[in-house]
Amino acid sequence: LKPTWLQHRAPLGRESHLCLLIQQPLASFLDGKMEAAKGVMDTLAILGQRSGQVNMQKKLADLFLSRGATLQALQLAAEPLGQARWMASSDAAAAALPPLSADFSKKPETQASLQSISELAARAKEQLASEGKAAEALSTVESMAGAFRAMGDKASEAAFLGALSNAHVALGGESRDAFRAATGAVRISRELGNKALLISALEALISTSFACKDPDEALRAASEVVAVAGTTGDKKAEARAKAAAALAHLANEDTDQGMEASSAAAELFKTVGDKVGQAAALAVAYDINILLGKPAAASSSARAVLALVKGDKKAEPVATLMVGSVNTASEDALGACQQALGLFKSSGDKAGEAAAQIAVANVHLCQGGTKADEGLAVAKEALAGFKGLASKSGEAAALSTVAAALSQKGDAVEAEKAVKEALAIFRELRESVGEAYTTALMKRVRVGLPTPAKVTLDQAAGLAHIEISDRVTVASLQEVIATLQASKGISCIVLNLGGSPVPVAPQQAFIKGLGVFLIGLRMIGLPIICAVWGKISGPMWALVLASDYRIAATSTVFMLPIWGKPECWDVLLGHNVGVQMAMAFGPKDSLVMLENGILHQLLKGKDDARKAATEMAKRVVATPSMACHKQPHILSPSMEQFAMAAVQGKIPMHY
Repeated sequence: LKPTWLQHRAPLGRESHLCLLIQQPLASFLDGKMEAAKGVMDTLAILGQRSGQVNMQKKLADLFLSRGATLQALQLAAEPLGQARWMASSDAAAAALPPLSADFSKKPETQASLQSISELAARAKEQLASEGKAAEALSTVESMAGAFRAMGDKASEAAFLGALSNAHVALGGESRDAFRAATGAVRISRELGNKALLISALEALISTSFACKDPDEALRAASEVVAVAGTTGDKKAEARAKAAAALAHLANEDTDQGMEASSAAAELFKTVGDKVGQAAALAVAYDINILLGKPAAASSSARAVLALVKGDKKAEPVATLMVGSVNTASEDALGACQQALGLFKSSGDKAGEAAAQIAVANVHLCQGGTKADEGLAVAKEALAGFKGLASKSGEAAALSTVAAALSQKGDAVEAEKAVKEALAIFRELRESVGEAYTTALMKRVRVGLPTPAKVTLDQAAGLAHIEISDRVTVASLQEVIATLQASKGISCIVLNLGGSPVPVAPQQAFIKGLGVFLIGLRMIGLPIICAVWGKISGPMWALVLASDYRIAATSTVFMLPIWGKPECWDVLLGHNVGVQMAMAFGPKDSLVMLENGILHQLLKGKDDARKAATEMAKRVVATPSMACHKQPHILSPSMEQFAMAAVQGKIPMHY
């Protein structure tokens, strides 16, 4: 069926006109039809503003990720987390639908058009309230725009074009169609000289610009709103424009101008008594301080925001979560996040509750130590919450947090499963920030995955090549010893030690297993030539000290103090060097180790070090008179004490 406004393009007859007048008074007829359209316009204004906020959150998430503020980036990238953390301004400006003139209202064509608009508005209202009907709603809103155009009232047409631009950005329309509608509304408003209508059209253009990630156009429109509102005395419109300008400056990384606009907007909101608007303006300063890497200033801004919205059931939890999202290693941050969790829970906001749980979990993880268990438990609660809400982006963010907690606990296998699932969801949603965050997390998690020790026998050269990292499993070490014991014709061992860039605290079971491995090497009794690279820490020191000749890549880093039984160091290293290595803390480069006699040779990189170790081992095999054949370092009494102390659990895990 054609819309009513197409059916009644011709003037109605006198009798039809009289029937309309008899059915209801003209004024109430017009008011009812326009009110229905205005309701749709108000809804679209809110949806357009929300769409602009979501897209600007993603823009800022990109900026935060590029500056290293990864947790803040994840908060803004995942929509439910961003909504819980984003201090929204006061309600969107009400739709400016001007009244029709008396003469124009009396025309039968006008009344027929209004009847059609009313029918379309009822349909649009129903579609906007239904799931999965965005395309139908957009089509209906476009028909309403056509009805307003056919009615012939330019002011009404301009007002609804602003609503149409909001519909395009909120309901999945094309960006060019949204801009065409918004700029059309601005053009007609200028032609009419109607300043109130122009302000409304420019605000629609600002929402459209933010939704289409065009902060430059938003900034230009905001500047014009400030100028027009200054002549009309509309302080609230001026304040909204200043706040929009501050956000546009932030998106463009113009931090100084953004701070100025934020302060100006806050002052204007203060003069009109809008505390939530004032808080939203100050929240831009909060984000600017995060971008600049100033957590203390960001915390101060967040507390100022919280003071303004105390008692506001919607805004107070958001502000409290903002306070807890900076200085996350502090107890104050934990308290704020837990308070925000309680506020979201009491208000019945399930999405906000789950978002706050992720914030609590991240604070636990930042504080380290035994807090990882608590962080994991809260992250799993958040995951269950987002699954219950069917929020895919929230679920992915929660899975990332679960993976980070599992990795911190040392459970790399389960952490990898969780992070893979999170990455798949972010890719499905095309969330670039979430994908970048989880990809980086994946690399950190995989560093912690257990890698089995491997042995390769070169019978022709008389060598056994052993590959070991600080993530080896005890079972694989036992298999290496069994292989060596069963082999024949092997005269020297080449030990390739790859240190992990992210060392883990050794577990007591691993320490005992390493002690058994050292005893196994003593039973075999062959010279050992080692090549080392990466970061050497913890039990890896035992394998370095057990070697007869040590070659390292120049980039190798050694973490001090040396791990092991201190009583053995005098013999293994010499008294002076042993004391120095026991007293020093932190990383030392390979040159320091060479100067102290711990290393015998340095080479450019990992491959060169491995090759040199193999060549040295061949020389050892070819020279039976070398002392290391008669008395390998692994057979020294000090290494026996070292190995027995590890097996008996007498080496402190912090060494």
